[in-house]
Amino acid sequence: MKKLIFSAFALLAGTFAFAQLNPAPYGPQYVGPAPTATLQPALPGAAAGANTGLSVQNGNANKVRVQQAGTSQSVYTFQDDGTGTGGNQAKVMQTGAVQAISGVENAAEVLQSGSDNRSQTKQEGDYNSAITRQGQNNLSSSGNKAGIRQGTGQQAENNVAVVDQDGENNEGSIQQTYDNSEAWTIQNGNANQSMVNQNAGPNGTAGHYAYTEQLGNDNQNAIMQSGDGQSNWAFAYQTGDNNLSKQVQDQSDMVDSGFVNYALVDQGANQDGLISGIKTSLDAVDSRINDDALNGTTTNSVALQNQDGGDLDAESHQYGNANHSEQYQSGYGNDAYILQNSYGTGNYGRQDQIGTESTAGLAQVGSGNKAWQRQADDNNIVMSTQVGNGNLLNTFQDGNGNRGITSQYGTDNAALLVQRGGHSYTIEQDGTGNQANILQLGPNGNFNTDGIDCSFLDPNNPTMNYPDLDFNLSDICSGC
Repeated sequence: MKKLIFSAFALLAGTFAFAQLNPAPYGPQYVGPAPTATLQPALPGAAAGANTGLSVQNGNANKVRVQQAGTSQSVYTFQDDGTGTGGNQAKVMQTGAVQAISGVENAAEVLQSGSDNRSQTKQEGDYNSAITRQGQNNLSSSGNKAGIRQGTGQQAENNVAVVDQDGENNEGSIQQTYDNSEAWTIQNGNANQSMVNQNAGPNGTAGHYAYTEQLGNDNQNAIMQSGDGQSNWAFAYQTGDNNLSKQVQDQSDMVDSGFVNYALVDQGANQDGLISGIKTSLDAVDSRINDDALNGTTTNSVALQNQDGGDLDAESHQYGNANHSEQYQSGYGNDAYILQNSYGTGNYGRQDQIGTESTAGLAQVGSGNKAWQRQADDNNIVMSTQVGNGNLLNTFQDGNGNRGITSQYGTDNAALLVQRGGHSYTIEQDGTGNQANILQLGPNGNFNTDGIDCSFLDPNNPTMNYPDLDFNLSDICSGC
């Protein structure tokens, strides 16, 4: 099977290691641990205690079902594709009561070669690990489906799930219930889909970590994180064209808790998080934004981020042409950052914040780009910079004590700034043929009657439908 492309996220083959999650906020610097689930030996003497098992099937259209109840269990399932057809099916279930002596520290690993394979792993309890790998390591495989479900039945925490698929038209899904678990989906090829759904619940209620990597074209991924707490971390990395990434974080914890939900989409560059100080206040609002000078590009890709709560961070990087990025935040003290670079053309960035004490920053380099920013409430800051020609910017602030800072460098750029209720702004344009239109309304102003009517693209919310990857193993060992 393929190895994960960049070493910082390498999945180490060999002994199984349980994740030791940091209870503090993950932060953009978090890159592991990277667990593996191979454990399994026992047999000679087979001492009482943990259940272990090894299943090996060579050929096509094989089926295997493994069910274990207890603690510190281990199962490894290998289905070879024989002539290359595949079509194998594997189901693993590990369960036990959630307590010190049962349902914890289980390991399940499934390896399937070829195409059209199906795998489903379910684990109940704490400190469990599940890994599924599917494909050929040469992009020739296709149509594989893998699902991992952790935390069914009772409370569960500190679990790790990994889906690694190679080839085209694959589907991977991870669902984790309750807190402090990790989910990794890695797909190498085209037209793949991945879905991560994590609910921290009320149980221990902290958060989760999700990492998705897709290398190729026409891929889609979604990360959904929810619960009453914070400390969720979502990172999606895509290379190639026509990709879609969607992230949703929903939490109801009190703000100023010391924890932060962080969402990052990186399409085309593999940049570390840059949101610190909103990229040091957008490099003092300009500095020509050349962070990505040597990175690759992506075209016609879409990044959507939606966060609800407080103390939220959202960040999106896109490098290339005709890309589309949108960020929506609701709550207090949130930060949002969009970077569209590589001297691309026809990119679109949209930021929408509802709440107080929030900051939005947007930077675009290239020509024919569009940026739309809106803040509704008091004491917010919005910043933007566009470097290139023929760019358009619309900024709206509705509330009191807001500040707007805009810079455009190049020719034939246009900026619109509308503020209502006692604000301050700075617009700087450097070049020829530029235009600026500013409207500031007092406390009695009304956008509906006094504002400037100017509309950009409608919000983009494409439907991402993922089938239930659970399946029935029919007629397995019938008559035996």
